[in-house]
Amino acid sequence: MSINFESNYLLPSISDQLCAYQKDRVSQMIRDFIETNRQMNHFHFEYYPKCGQFHSVLVKAGKTKAGKQMLKCSSCHKRFVCDHGQLTYYSHQPQSKWNDLIMETQKGNSLLHTAAKINVHESTVFRMRHKYLHFIEDMESPIYGRS
Repeated sequence: MSINFESNYLLPSISDQLCAYQKDRVSQMIRDFIETNRQMNHFHFEYYPKCGQFHSVLVKAGKTKAGKQMLKCSSCHKRFVCDHGQLTYYSHQPQSKWNDLIMETQKGNSLLHTAAKINVHESTVFRMRHKYLHFIEDMESPIYGRS
């Protein structure tokens, strides 16, 4: 799938200030976020996030209020959400709202406009946007790489 990055995600004023590499990098990160959200129901965990057991047997264990699939380890009997360690982890918002938030953020739209579009309160959009931008920052420079 080819995405024309400049026309879909960035304001012209922002696009003019970035070099081609930066535009490609941001474009790839956005595509990765959206693809991760698309594949949320098909996660495969090599190591279980709670007990660390290699290839433990996981069983479906209900859903959260937001509709996310819960899994349970057959070894330690603890449950966790499928998106453990992802952008949408510990969020009550569905994946579709996260996808829309990413698109609206990259277009440079205001919090009020984004809140109206995804039908949540402005403070929720603020927290979601903050988490998204912090997630991008951590991907670019993890804690051990910061000065």
